[in-house]
Amino acid sequence: MEYLLDLAPLIAVIVALFGLLYWSMRRKEGKAEREHAGALARFAGTLGGTVAGPGGARPWSAELLAPLRDETDGLLNRMGIGSRRRYGTALDFPRDGWSVRVSEASVKKATSTSTTTVYEHRIEVAASGLPPMKISRRVYSSKDSQGGEPAREVPVTVAAEGGQWHRVAFPPGPLDARFAAFAGDPAAAARALRPEAVEHLLARAHSLPFTLHVEAGLVFGTVPGRIDPDHVLDAVDAVLDLLDRMGAAPAHPPVTA
Repeated sequence: MEYLLDLAPLIAVIVALFGLLYWSMRRKEGKAEREHAGALARFAGTLGGTVAGPGGARPWSAELLAPLRDETDGLLNRMGIGSRRRYGTALDFPRDGWSVRVSEASVKKATSTSTTTVYEHRIEVAASGLPPMKISRRVYSSKDSQGGEPAREVPVTVAAEGGQWHRVAFPPGPLDARFAAFAGDPAAAARALRPEAVEHLLARAHSLPFTLHVEAGLVFGTVPGRIDPDHVLDAVDAVLDLLDRMGAAPAHPPVTA
């Protein structure tokens, strides 16, 4: 036991260093959060919008598609989760007659040496006049030279009603090579994807969320990372311009707590 007494000062120093490191990290995280919140508040102010805190930041479409699903679904993901899913903030603002919400979600995940926080933000627009559909970029791999189709998954509301879910047939060309679409009514979806909408999809693919969901009076898509005031409007405007070209109309947003 004497050797433990000899090591006591060293152990105390190590514990103190770990405590100092933890305090320093928390202080740095707190400062970053305050700066992020301030930037979002200023950004929302320029748009005539408002900022919702954790108590009111849940996405409108959370029941249709769980935020951070790819990070939390499955046994391996669940084993690595270090916190519950957190809805940190949301921006609500009008844009060219549309009601828009951009919300941010996060979850802590374990790494080999510590933990990291994974963020995602979701762009949502209240819209009417479109049939349920999904439009996604194709995912190419060595095993799938035809391109994967994330849009194939049946939406929650369509499945609940026992509805059908079919591929929207595109003629061979750039659209078919880069995008896949599925809908409950493929003919109605094809009519909405008129030439000006197709042209916009191809021209602004880099700005749009990877998959756009049209369901239950909402059009939404998720983007990795935090809300960036310098770039998020580019994605929002790309979505709104597409809706204009598809013949959609603004709708009243869902009531949030």
